[in-house]
Amino acid sequence: MYTLSKLSFVQRFRQLILKLSEFRVFDMANVIENAPQPSTKDCTLYMFRGIKIIGYLSTDKYKILYYLWSIIVNFFVTLYMPVGFLTSFILRLDTYTASGFFTALQIWVNCIGCSLKMLAFFFLYKRLLASTEYMDKLDVRVTATSDKWQIRKIVALSNRALTLYATLYLSYASSTFWSAVIKGKPPYQVYNPLFEWSGNTRNFAFHAAIEYALICFHCLQQALLDSYPIVYITILRTHLNILSRRISSLGNDSTMNNCQRYEALVQCVLDHKNIMGLYNIFSPVISGTMFVQFLIIGIILGITTLHIFLYADALAVVASLFYVASILAETFPCSFLANSLVDDSAALSHAIFHSAWHNEEPRYKQMLCFFLQHSQKTMQLTAMKIFPITLNSNINVVKFAFSVYTMMKQMGFGANLTSGLGIES
Repeated sequence: MYTLSKLSFVQRFRQLILKLSEFRVFDMANVIENAPQPSTKDCTLYMFRGIKIIGYLSTDKYKILYYLWSIIVNFFVTLYMPVGFLTSFILRLDTYTASGFFTALQIWVNCIGCSLKMLAFFFLYKRLLASTEYMDKLDVRVTATSDKWQIRKIVALSNRALTLYATLYLSYASSTFWSAVIKGKPPYQVYNPLFEWSGNTRNFAFHAAIEYALICFHCLQQALLDSYPIVYITILRTHLNILSRRISSLGNDSTMNNCQRYEALVQCVLDHKNIMGLYNIFSPVISGTMFVQFLIIGIILGITTLHIFLYADALAVVASLFYVASILAETFPCSFLANSLVDDSAALSHAIFHSAWHNEEPRYKQMLCFFLQHSQKTMQLTAMKIFPITLNSNINVVKFAFSVYTMMKQMGFGANLTSGLGIES
């Protein structure tokens, strides 16, 4: 009996393990071959869930409770956190060393930058909701097996991007939280006007828990802002590549007669129109948030450069370099994909021109010329129409930071700052 019951327990435990191994928390972030074919708008699934969590996209039920939730989250995270950081920063100014002053200043600038991006995103995010209409129209034409596989891959890639960003940022927040709590201090020491945390264990625990909750929502906001450009540019690039392959093979398709090829060309023109509609509807969103991002990066790099060359010791230099790398990583994927989008839009024109059109009827050639003319518009993403979003923009921001450092060093900024604020070097 004992042996039978023991074997039964082992079998049950094995079955439980097998069931757990089949359970996937993030199904849409994985490429599952036997799963139903996803649509293009599934790329935005996790993104819109995140937008709901931060209080921007209301639910169908309990709207009053959701609006209350939205007010609480955005007041404390988007509006109060930069003010609380600045207030605490000013009140504790006399306790800073020069290196600590610059470190706290970097964090505050980054925090206010995220809030500014969220405010810009608030006024523009509804354009992202409207973009799903164009995605549905483009999906109608995705019939080839290879094209469906491409859609399946970008759905996993897009949802994985948000998951990875959120995991990295939340891991950083959790590590700084526990390291600060072990030392007996709140992780970020955001100003709290309601009670004093020092000298009271209960108040300390309550204060630390509030700060951790705020920074977690802040990390989710930052992950959304950094991942949504990747999602939409990837969608555009994929459908551009699908359209280019379709155009390249159109003139060589012997299974179609002249009329069928002409109708297929007209459909390709309509596909390009939908792609351009998708581009036009989401590019202003990226334009606004990326402009703020590049501006904040320029300021942070200038502060960090002054910190490294004027006050930082060896450990602070290493920490600052990692911080700079993480800040640049916020814009690098978007800048790289924006560069690639320009190349893909140019490749479409080349595919149209080099398609086998020489022996086609006059109306086919006329439509092809019309298509070629409209495909000349380059899909160049810009930051508030001031400068293009490219890898060169990242390099120029770094150059600007060194220029600011050189100017401030010649003006004696470091010595004036130390004497003016009374901080220790």
